[in-house]
Amino acid sequence: MLIPRIFLSIFLFFSAFSVLSSTAVPHDNIKVRFATDANYYPFEYLDEQQQIQGFDIDMVKAICKAVNLTCSFHHQRFESLLLSLSFARFDAVISALDITSERLKTVDFTNSYYENSPVFISKKSAQESFSTAGKFIGVRSNSSNQEYLIKYEKENSFIISYVTYSEILSDLSAEKIDAAFVDQAVASTFLKQKDNRTHFDLHKINNAQQKLFSQGYGIAIQKGNIKLQKRLNLGLKIITENGTYQKIYKRYF
Repeated sequence: MLIPRIFLSIFLFFSAFSVLSSTAVPHDNIKVRFATDANYYPFEYLDEQQQIQGFDIDMVKAICKAVNLTCSFHHQRFESLLLSLSFARFDAVISALDITSERLKTVDFTNSYYENSPVFISKKSAQESFSTAGKFIGVRSNSSNQEYLIKYEKENSFIISYVTYSEILSDLSAEKIDAAFVDQAVASTFLKQKDNRTHFDLHKINNAQQKLFSQGYGIAIQKGNIKLQKRLNLGLKIITENGTYQKIYKRYF
């Protein structure tokens, strides 16, 4: 009985070693160029020194540190982000991007790192229910929010596209549009300003449609770049489990 036990011990040792090796941080350093549109506070924005800051940026820096990546960040217009990725100008895109079935046709994504819930903001009304029928609705151009409106609200409303969220909210405040369709984080920041909560209401979308519409925010990478995808997913797993992600989240939200 001694020999089988020895072989069993050896088998268990190498099995354990194999599991540890599969989750171990790779030793080879990879340089990763991230593109982002730094016009979406608090996820990414330019500070007074014109340096790119934000929740997304701090989170990626933590991921890079955890899995031995040397990362740099470059400001790009939102509508050109995924195109520049497809042409290999950058290695990854971090810019509060929803993981959608449409985008997955051209790029790959990491696991989701943030659950996104787009909402409507409109002027307070005496009516109990909110309707988009006949409304002029502001939305960021080339965004998944715009895709949602085109798919579900095109027949009922007038969709007005903008380059930045600040332009949308400025026109909403000036009553040039009836509603804004923005992410929850943008809406929360807007309602905290001045007395906006007194004058504006927030309206959530249908939960079933939300699940079909987006799988949350993810980091976009070139189609087929499995090595970088696995490395980033490993880093996200590490910073989530060791509490780093939660510390960064509390800093911004």
